[in-house]
Amino acid sequence: MYYQVLQILADGCQYSTEQLIRQLTLSTVELEQAIKTLIAYGVRLHSPAANTYQLAEPVELFDRAAILAALPVVTRQQLKRLEIHSVLDSTNRYALTQYSDAVPYACLAEYQTAGRGRQGRQWLSPIARGLCLSLKQHYATLDKPLSGLNIAMAVTVARVLLMLGATDVGIKWPNDILWQGRKLAGLLLESRCGNGCDIVYGIGINVKLYPFDSKTINQPWVDLYTVLEHSSISRNTLAAKLIDQCLQTLLIYPQVGLTAFRDDWYHFDLSYGQWVTLEIPHRLKKGNMNLNSLMENKEYVKGTACGIDDQGALLLQVGHQTQRYVYGEVSLRL
Repeated sequence: MYYQVLQILADGCQYSTEQLIRQLTLSTVELEQAIKTLIAYGVRLHSPAANTYQLAEPVELFDRAAILAALPVVTRQQLKRLEIHSVLDSTNRYALTQYSDAVPYACLAEYQTAGRGRQGRQWLSPIARGLCLSLKQHYATLDKPLSGLNIAMAVTVARVLLMLGATDVGIKWPNDILWQGRKLAGLLLESRCGNGCDIVYGIGINVKLYPFDSKTINQPWVDLYTVLEHSSISRNTLAAKLIDQCLQTLLIYPQVGLTAFRDDWYHFDLSYGQWVTLEIPHRLKKGNMNLNSLMENKEYVKGTACGIDDQGALLLQVGHQTQRYVYGEVSLRL
């Protein structure tokens, strides 16, 4: 019921308790619980008068019809299914378990209770203030490496942000989107391979946050609103652009590999020629492969980043040797 309350409040107008109860056929207790849930999910409310509710500012909720209408006709025909959810634990986790026979598939969530990044890290975004999108594709066979697909998709997301006016965006290998050293977007590729290969690519973008929204984020961050110099962008437009461009990349990658993305990678690559540090988890004994052990058992390698190879692996000059690292094994610090 909290989402129905948010749908009414989204316009930023003032509503009385009586109006909300009447429109939604709620009890006073149910309305109070819905308001508490919205606050817990990061909604900013203020009460200009007794027994009234109003958002601090209007929000744009995801609209399936608007997103589909904004897609090119070809993309709309290619996309087999689009879902929008008010809350999921994780769009990636949900997409991995859904509709293997209805791909390409896309799902968006207004809020994630357990959003994930690489190496088990948490992705945080208040309700209706960011973009949480996952795209799923199935490959009967895939001769090209997943590490290359990860790079291709990161380049695609960076291209979309650039098209929308986000200048100075770059990629920290393999797929963190930064702006002036601050994280704007996080990307996560996951796969399940057996009878063919299911690929799910998650995209999390900070669209418009408030400072206190991010008090639990432990790294410098920025939102698209700031990058665009306080110019708002439609989240539905952003979602449509990402679905369109990322879907095309997923469809052409088996044929072209990294060929169509290498030049742009060098344009966006923030680490090339830089002295960087890699965090590498130790190979732990079987039975000790829990997240805490992985976080505590690391070694560090320092060297000069020399770009990527044909499979998307990082090349690092360490002493007189050039070493190769795959994205799933390491974390890079600039």
